[in-house]
Amino acid sequence: MSLTDDALIEFLREDLGVDTTGVTPQTPLFSSGLIDSFSLVTLLGHIEQTCGFRVGPTDVNLDNFDSIERIRAYIASMAGPTR
Repeated sequence: MSLTDDALIEFLREDLGVDTTGVTPQTPLFSSGLIDSFSLVTLLGHIEQTCGFRVGPTDVNLDNFDSIERIRAYIASMAGPTR
């Protein structure tokens, strides 16, 4: 299963309490301070549960999780034929 931009924004708003006004798929999440390390752990758990795969410790970095766009690219890469 994949997560849409809207579903991720809704999760940020409803479950993490983030003010998502003006948040776009390119908005920096962690580096801008919208989410902190505790919120990131919750987000990772949501991704694992919803998408059905485990996020490896070496995958947890800003390249993969600092925006909705990057999160979706990471999810797509995990759904590829080699994973």
